[in-house]
Amino acid sequence: MKKIISFALLITLGLVFFQCKNSNNQQVAEAEARARAAQAKLDSIERANRQPTPEEREKAKQDMEEGKMPSVSIKERGKVNPVDQGQISPSFRDFRRDLMSAVGRKDVSYLMERVSDKIKYSYQGDEGKEGFKQAWGLDTNSTESEVWQELNKILALGGNFEDPEETIFTAPYVHTTFTQGYDPNEYAVVTGQGVRMREKPSRSSRNLATLSYDIVRLLPNPNPRRERIGKERHPWIKVQMENGTEGYVYGKYVHSPVDYRASFEKVGDNWKMFLFLKGTEADLSEIETTSDTL
Repeated sequence: MKKIISFALLITLGLVFFQCKNSNNQQVAEAEARARAAQAKLDSIERANRQPTPEEREKAKQDMEEGKMPSVSIKERGKVNPVDQGQISPSFRDFRRDLMSAVGRKDVSYLMERVSDKIKYSYQGDEGKEGFKQAWGLDTNSTESEVWQELNKILALGGNFEDPEETIFTAPYVHTTFTQGYDPNEYAVVTGQGVRMREKPSRSSRNLATLSYDIVRLLPNPNPRRERIGKERHPWIKVQMENGTEGYVYGKYVHSPVDYRASFEKVGDNWKMFLFLKGTEADLSEIETTSDTL
């Protein structure tokens, strides 16, 4: 009996040791993953904040004047100038071009093939392709889903690679290069050149100012008026310029750093969207499930 008990104790101790070892290994692996993620974020910030050479600066200015996205960001007080590093990677450039074409024709099958099996689409632990599909109504009335408008806006606004190997790309540039010193929950960026700020929420209203990549303060606007211009329908956003002037800017040209953003990862020869989020983890109460507001 003693031998049986001793043998049982040895087995129990062995199992406990094995579980502790596995637990420690898991903790180490999780710590290493967090460290890699933190380093990738630091690399991304460093790359985004790198000062361009005089030649790059001149080329970037020329690109912006021509309405193109430069591959480097020019730092300027009170502005967040556009940048798109995606164009320097042929594989990502081709992927994005094809994805934007699919978004334009509202091709659900094509989109879902480019979505990661573990895509994260909310801060409440939700992930996975089917959940993403249901959350955006792509399983019911897909042509009316607002995911198309949001994705089109995001993909058109450039972005940055988050690692030196250029295998992770996050868009839009507003999220990746937003200027420090401004509360991302209170300020947004006018994402266009020569964008008019109106006295009232209507394109027929008097023009108060012309903005180009300016940082503006978001003002309370409980029931924003929505207007269809061309094929898109956006709300008018009430904003305040740095000089105190208040007015309205069409929502297509206003983007907050905590608005929807997307991240893509290169897996083998293919790119997959593994994140599509709005808001911040620190403020779950304001996470929206639709894209009706900024």
